[in-house]
Amino acid sequence: MGRCRMRTLSYERLVAGATEAGAEIGGLVEAAPAGTVRSCPDWSGSDLLAHVTGFALWVTELLTGTTEPTGPPPAPEPTGTRREWEGALARLGTVLRGTDPERPAWNWSTHPNTASFWLRRCAHELAVHRWDAATLTGEPAPVPAEQARDGIEEYFDVFVTTALDTGSVAPAEETIILEPWDGRDAITRDLPHPGPVTRLRGSTSDLFLGLWHRVPPVRLFVDGDRALVENWPHV
Repeated sequence: MGRCRMRTLSYERLVAGATEAGAEIGGLVEAAPAGTVRSCPDWSGSDLLAHVTGFALWVTELLTGTTEPTGPPPAPEPTGTRREWEGALARLGTVLRGTDPERPAWNWSTHPNTASFWLRRCAHELAVHRWDAATLTGEPAPVPAEQARDGIEEYFDVFVTTALDTGSVAPAEETIILEPWDGRDAITRDLPHPGPVTRLRGSTSDLFLGLWHRVPPVRLFVDGDRALVENWPHV
């Protein structure tokens, strides 16, 4: 894996993506709070709302210096309401818009400890959970292609790199190529060394969601090592 930390969207667009996806989550959950989130069947709608509320509050506290970084946000009880979520989202949006991306801010990855990590992370966290929330009542709309593309870059340059650095994923001499069919260039990543190629193809949204196991990765498989896709790690 390279260390380029690629970013294909502006910070302004990332923050807008976070607030737009977040704004949809409350209404989607309100329609079926006791329903099962099909993409995360251990969660009800209320569980999902509690998760994103806790995440938003924790990141807000982290960026405003009102909490000490001790690891991932704590898991809250599933008792939140749409009103509480929208309040937490509004505060998060205000903080994200007012934060210099280069100011120091802790994160758990091998990414530099700057606020830029969280501006990007919030956008993709909420994009995935907006998709999750939509499974409560129907078929989710895709993640916008430009955001999904940046989410793919983040997945490899932050999550996979960190997993390899910490030993939670074993290094391999394998190359994966993701080929979006909706008019965008292929994305090639070594894991972390070049080797035999495994190829996935689909919409940019499905490729992004496939990395996060929201879409079965094997459904996107074209050729190469099928076992690599079947055993794709949860990072």
